[in-house]
Amino acid sequence: MNIAWTTVSTYNDAQRLASESILKNLAVCAQVEGPIRSFHRWKGNLESPEEYRITFKFLVKHAVQIETWLTENHPYEIPQWLTVTAERVLPAYLNWAIGNDPSPDKNGGNLGKAVELTKHANDLLRKKKYPDAEKIFLEALEIDTENPYVLVGLGDLHREQKKFKEAVSYYQKVIDIDPQNVFALRGLGDSHRGMEKPEQAIMYWKRYLECNKDDIHVMTRIADSLVKMHNYAQAEPFYLNVLTVKTNDKYALLGLGNLYYKTGNNEKALFYLEKLIDIDQSYITALTMVGNIYRRDGKYDKAISFYEKALKQRSHDTFSLYGMGDSYRGKKNFEEAVYWWSKILRKESHNQELLSRVGDALRNMAKLEEAADYYQKSLHIGYDPYALLGMSKIFRLHKEFDKAEASCREGLNKNHADRRFLEELALIKEEKERTEVQG
Repeated sequence: MNIAWTTVSTYNDAQRLASESILKNLAVCAQVEGPIRSFHRWKGNLESPEEYRITFKFLVKHAVQIETWLTENHPYEIPQWLTVTAERVLPAYLNWAIGNDPSPDKNGGNLGKAVELTKHANDLLRKKKYPDAEKIFLEALEIDTENPYVLVGLGDLHREQKKFKEAVSYYQKVIDIDPQNVFALRGLGDSHRGMEKPEQAIMYWKRYLECNKDDIHVMTRIADSLVKMHNYAQAEPFYLNVLTVKTNDKYALLGLGNLYYKTGNNEKALFYLEKLIDIDQSYITALTMVGNIYRRDGKYDKAISFYEKALKQRSHDTFSLYGMGDSYRGKKNFEEAVYWWSKILRKESHNQELLSRVGDALRNMAKLEEAADYYQKSLHIGYDPYALLGMSKIFRLHKEFDKAEASCREGLNKNHADRRFLEELALIKEEKERTEVQG
């Protein structure tokens, strides 16, 4: 949207230009102020006349037309005419301006009908009544084929139904008419995100921010997309900018926590994630990440406290269940570790990593037959070096050295330099020799 100013010497002229700009469908709003005192030079003389100022607000596509009209109808020989593009426009206000687009009516007075139809279609869109909404949008489009309000509505309709290519085509028509239309720019960004084209999405969102620089939702979308692209350095300032606008924005706090978690900056990750949790404990992802940081740092009791908070909200959250099991393993409480990991195995019976971990925990509890059962379950699914190593240790404890050695050889056939199997073979040899001496 553009804003422009001019001045005239009389209130009557100011009122005439303001009202005609609306009646002639050039501006969406015109305001008269004054009297004011102006100071300037005219033909070498200092002038300080009393004047009235008129402020016009109009869509970008009318810029040339309104300037031409003003110069032809202004009482001054050289009228003041200053135009700027609005840096930020309240979306609701811009939506109103687009909906009341004062284009010259070449459709026999039907443009007002197009606007009313579009309002009705948008109401149906909000209610997810997509076929009915599309029918009315298309009826409005027949009346006014270049109405941005209608075209954006059709773009939104298709985007919500994940028909992203169709959405892009409608939004692009709006951009061809009005390159700074914020609704179309944001829609293009969201549609390209839906098509998994983050670079294009970011390009349109950045253009949108040139018009609405403080939109924290779009800033967060850009940052989230950059994180998915592993471009952490560029994502960070977008999240931080959000927090300058809204200091406790939950999505930015989560985004920064996740960013620092992924880059291994645990101190900063904890700062932002725990700040989020202090505000709202419903973010299971944040609770789990904090639990993981404390668990990897050996602070198992603190880790367990965060996993428990997550599990109170989602009792079958796999990441929290795994973290609980691993924390108890770290505390050498293998019985509890088996308890929590078994909850995952009830739904993921083919999870080889967990089958081996449960096997290891049972072996540490001297429940060798149960441990062997879990190792065998994993090996029936496919190759598992941890299960092979576990079986070798069980065979060695039973003094079945040939079987223990065979398990190690099978592992070394896959990776001849695996130190774990080489070390286990050394133990087998040592115990075998000791047994023979004792026997």
